[in-house]
Amino acid sequence: MNETRASDARPVLPAGFKAAGVHAGIRARKTKLDLGLILAPEAFPAAAVFTTNRLTGAHVSVCRESLEQSGGRVRALLVNSGNANCSTGEEGLADARRVQRALAELVGCPPEEVLFMSTGVIGARLPTERIMAALPGLCAAAHEKGLGDFATAIMTTDLVPKVRTLLVEEKSAPAFRVTGVAKGSGMIHPNMATMLAYLVTDGPLPRDATSALRRLADQSFHRLTVDGDTSPNDTVLLWSSRGPAATPTQEAACASALVDVSQELCRLIAADGEGATRLVTVQVTGAPTEAAAAHVARTIATSPLTKTAVHGRDPNWGRILAAAGRAGVTFDTNAARVWIGDADVYSGGKPHPENEEDAHLHLLQKHEVVLGVDLAAGSASAEAWTCDFSADYVRINADYRS
Repeated sequence: MNETRASDARPVLPAGFKAAGVHAGIRARKTKLDLGLILAPEAFPAAAVFTTNRLTGAHVSVCRESLEQSGGRVRALLVNSGNANCSTGEEGLADARRVQRALAELVGCPPEEVLFMSTGVIGARLPTERIMAALPGLCAAAHEKGLGDFATAIMTTDLVPKVRTLLVEEKSAPAFRVTGVAKGSGMIHPNMATMLAYLVTDGPLPRDATSALRRLADQSFHRLTVDGDTSPNDTVLLWSSRGPAATPTQEAACASALVDVSQELCRLIAADGEGATRLVTVQVTGAPTEAAAAHVARTIATSPLTKTAVHGRDPNWGRILAAAGRAGVTFDTNAARVWIGDADVYSGGKPHPENEEDAHLHLLQKHEVVLGVDLAAGSASAEAWTCDFSADYVRINADYRS
């Protein structure tokens, strides 16, 4: 398969989609966009995976129901920030369906072809009248260059919008684009998806898009953690304006591009973790299986002791090895190796204090730091992404509702 890939951080939509974002009055600041829309000219095929938290936001139930009723076809995606519409009972479900019907009427499609999702504070009723009043202007504003406003409108404690686009050109098939947009900064942990993420493409979907999306999540969103907490509203949506792949080669090309974009979104989320000063990539090699490598990487990435050591620029390799040792994967610690950046800090069953200064400088000088463990128990490897823990994380979450 001959292909050329070009990555772009600009908010570029694939063919067939328009987007917009407006301030609907959900959030107090009048300059804060809080309602976003992605719109298609007709219902295109889509698939989604949702949180595994037993506490779920209203949109999880309504979107699952809508995708089943529509046969997995979506005409419009609406997302509000500032209010999760979670733990709001039957009223919350009714609010979600009311907004869904209102947008469907404006767009001219059945309600089940509209997905309405929410993110924000748990336990408050949606301001449905404000949202519905904003819908006509939002629809009118939708255009091919509107993804930047959408990405901003879905942010909560995020400091920056998160968008990545990959252009894939093949000699034997039409070029296509995969664009990912996500929000997430806190309440991030690999227990399905860990945030809201939307993957839109004018490339060919795999024939079983839901199964493919779950495999994609295992290779990306399930390897991301900020603080060990999983949101009740977590959702990843895959949506294509082209439809199912015509050939296995086309399917493989699109699946590979989707993984690349999703992993980039994971890195963006980890780098923007609440209070974060460092993006941390955890590398695990020498594992018996890829699943085992990913599990050990997640365990290290979730360790508060490891994350606080990174914040203190302390090359405390013992915390890394101890986290790996409690992950439940069998390996010989005397045969293992630990590195920080390029510095070998533990191998051959003993530490290497002479290399700790280089490890310290790596933590001090690099925004993206690398922690690694070779388990010497196989040939499989995996990465996970996280950030350091700072005092600002405590401040942000202590003040979240006040």
